[in-house]
Amino acid sequence: MMTIALTTPQQTKLEQELVAKYGEAQKPRVVRGIQQISQFWRPEDGDAAAFEDFVKSNFAGDEKTLDALFDRSQFLFESLDGHMNEINRDWRRQGDLDIGPMYPFDEITFAYDVSAHVNDDLFANKLAFVVLLNFPVTSLQERLAQGHSWSRRQWAEANLALRFSKRIPAEAAQALARAQGEASQFVASYNIWMHHLLDDEGKRLFPPKMRLLEHWNLRDEIKASYSLDKTEGLPKQRMIQRVMERIVDQTIPNAVVDNPGVDWNPYSNAVKPATVNDSAGQTTTPVRTDDSPRYAMILKTFRAQQEIDKYSPTAPTHIDRRFNEQGQIPEQRVRAMFEQILSSPLILRAARLIQQRLGRPLEPFDIWYNGFRPRGQYTEAQLDEIVRKRYPNADAYKRDMPNLLMKLGFSKERADYLAANIEVDPARGSGHAWPAAPGTQCRLSAGGTNPACALESARTAWITRASTWRFTSWGTTWSRCSRSTTSTTRCSRECPTTASRRRWRLSSRRGIWSSWASRNPTRRASGCASSMRFG
Repeated sequence: MMTIALTTPQQTKLEQELVAKYGEAQKPRVVRGIQQISQFWRPEDGDAAAFEDFVKSNFAGDEKTLDALFDRSQFLFESLDGHMNEINRDWRRQGDLDIGPMYPFDEITFAYDVSAHVNDDLFANKLAFVVLLNFPVTSLQERLAQGHSWSRRQWAEANLALRFSKRIPAEAAQALARAQGEASQFVASYNIWMHHLLDDEGKRLFPPKMRLLEHWNLRDEIKASYSLDKTEGLPKQRMIQRVMERIVDQTIPNAVVDNPGVDWNPYSNAVKPATVNDSAGQTTTPVRTDDSPRYAMILKTFRAQQEIDKYSPTAPTHIDRRFNEQGQIPEQRVRAMFEQILSSPLILRAARLIQQRLGRPLEPFDIWYNGFRPRGQYTEAQLDEIVRKRYPNADAYKRDMPNLLMKLGFSKERADYLAANIEVDPARGSGHAWPAAPGTQCRLSAGGTNPACALESARTAWITRASTWRFTSWGTTWSRCSRSTTSTTRCSRECPTTASRRRWRLSSRRGIWSSWASRNPTRRASGCASSMRFG
């Protein structure tokens, strides 16, 4: 990646001219801005003379001009990010939602990212350079050391500049989106029909129509089995463990993935046509015909991320970007936390207690033991049946949301307001909440709503009550704010015009609001339009 760099005398002369024009107080901004755009300026952007002309023309050296640039930017990027978020959601619709079969052309649209070219375009038209010239690209160390004393405006400026700390070519961004889309679709359709699992005696341990996604649903079924008598629960847990092992080592037959048309013994790995029918249109035709692509998918995603490395000087690896930019927590701190937990003597004490309660030696799946939590009067199977009967489809759950929210403590007015601005769709995969746009997606099966989804939606609503802005990240209408230190913005009365526009824009449930809401976690300093717009 070639750059056009000024000679030291040229850069010194340019800095002196700007300082003479705008005052000595602007010198740190001048020096930093020139250094920042120098990192990304390429021959196609212009020669040294063009570089100098650009800096002289676009450095906002007075407060009025800088404020204008900031205000214009937050308005424009709010619109750009929000519309891109909405369009990407719509293009992924067939893959994310369980609304019909996936055809080859659906896979193309699912893996396409319409915003992949935006970063490239904004460097090409030099708007990215305007931002880099005038706002600071900060390191995680700077944000941790100084951020506690920053104003909401300073946080917003840092977030604005951070979006241009990488100059990613459109083809590299699209390759990454394609790899991630393919991997996402691969995982979303990796289901196991549990009633079609046979033990060595030919017994079926799981009920009809149970369709579990690896590994999320399989894990939860292990946890649910602790509430059963061990003569029933333990064989189920051991069978699920063997299924997981087959998936991990890729000895699982393609024919058994998301296919109720065959019976499978995960111990012997024997497959035969199903002798029971618990799915409409059941056939023995394998859904998957690929040859163990699990690790090929991971490798493809890795290589796509690796291609981004060369264009990201401030975070040159995917790990750096995850910790320093997305997670905003030092890798060393996370490592230390894990080491502290794993080396704690309490682990051995807990393990002995679990073993004593189970009355047997621990097995690998006991890492998910959940017996320390109080149990209700219903078993998991009973809860599943109750939820499926109550919510046979997405519409039934949607209609009952006001009732659920009121039981959690919301007023009728507030419950109706929230329910009116939450969309519930049948998810093809495990289900998730789309950030800052309509679409809290529930995993549905032929027998009705997945109970975990119902619980998650209720839990999310409860979080809303505790920290109002949190809910927005899960796809609901923007609402009033909290003064909690975990909130990312202050109350609307401090910026009524901006807050009113937020409420109006999102109340249409067409979700043009940008995806930054989910990318601005609770570590952000409080602020209104300033701290919220960029991320």
